[in-house]
Amino acid sequence: MHSRDQNETANVRTKEETPMKRRTVLAGVLPLLQAGQWLDRLSLVNQGKVVRKRLLGITDEGMTEIAVLDSDGATVSNEHEELLGQAPGEITTEAANSLGEAYDDLRFQTTVSHHGDGLSILGRTGTIEYQTSRALYSGIAVGDHISFQTSLLKADTIISLSCLTSERESLQHRCPVGVEDPTTDQ
Repeated sequence: MHSRDQNETANVRTKEETPMKRRTVLAGVLPLLQAGQWLDRLSLVNQGKVVRKRLLGITDEGMTEIAVLDSDGATVSNEHEELLGQAPGEITTEAANSLGEAYDDLRFQTTVSHHGDGLSILGRTGTIEYQTSRALYSGIAVGDHISFQTSLLKADTIISLSCLTSERESLQHRCPVGVEDPTTDQ
């Protein structure tokens, strides 16, 4: 009789452990399945000087450079000169909507010359072109020094701006930015 009780207890324990083992396995596997979401939230802090801004219009036929701003000044395509006026570096909602009617997609790009004094293992070095939001594109100027974050999954996209200053000596990891919600209108 004693061995019968042990067998019944063992059967009950096995039935109880099986769902628990499944939950344990799923708890370990599910975070791995969602790793993309976690990696997307991790970011790298970078610092550098804005050396160029470009606004591109994308269609099925290809890409059109609408505006380019660099240390030599601004160049605007002839067909959009009237729309963008004297401020091709600050794209209003109205201008973006108007351009959106002519193109399938708009790309706001910022080229940054990275400061070489950070940890190159964690940050980037050299001059790299990043995709940005319209608000961020409009809020920074060529010559500005910025601290910014990129996603691990989208290393060519600036996802947030943590410091903006006109002088490199004033640049910190965090400071008042003055750009309202830089992730809007991506």
